[in-house]
Amino acid sequence: GMRAVLVSSRPYADSGATIVEELAWSIASGLEYVRKLVEAGFSVDEAARQIVFAYAVGGHFFAEIAKLRAARLLWSKVLNASGASPEAQAMLMHARTAAFTKSQRDPWVNMLRGTAESFAAAVGGADSIATSPFDEAIGPSDDFARRIARNTQVILRDESNLHRVADPAGGSYYLEKLTDQLARAAWAELQKVEELGGMSRALQLGHVSRAVEEARAA
Repeated sequence: GMRAVLVSSRPYADSGATIVEELAWSIASGLEYVRKLVEAGFSVDEAARQIVFAYAVGGHFFAEIAKLRAARLLWSKVLNASGASPEAQAMLMHARTAAFTKSQRDPWVNMLRGTAESFAAAVGGADSIATSPFDEAIGPSDDFARRIARNTQVILRDESNLHRVADPAGGSYYLEKLTDQLARAAWAELQKVEELGGMSRALQLGHVSRAVEEARAA
């Protein structure tokens, strides 16, 4: 009942990568894991069911919702091309509020950021969500900060009723269009990574680090 492989986009997102890069590189990493598992004797379906994805959710509210939706679309497309069954194409997704967006100087504002990011993660369809304490950027969190982080999700659930709607963003033209745009852009970056020989090779060649530096500088 456990999954052995984690694909986390947080190192990229928390370093300042764009949403498109975060999507492309996480999917490329997942694809590399699938290939390695298949080489080890797993079927494509078995390999896919060993993987869970973890995404950082940042401050661009609608773009982050679209990002999570695009991730599922891209993963399904990749697995479909790899011969996986429709059932195995479902992505198991964990989301966590981003560290890149949090302030040390005025930590109280981080409560608002964490709330918006948790809300976006829920609307975007994450299977599980972790809300970071508002003082995380300063050091070890105290009991009050951890309680606020937990209660953020309780309030969103009980006052916004997010758990009662299967797909809150479904049918929104704006979000559907944004999802499609992000998915297409991420697919183009994924193809670049594949041309380089896969995600490991892209890391070794410095493609990823250069792109992150450019995005962070911008």
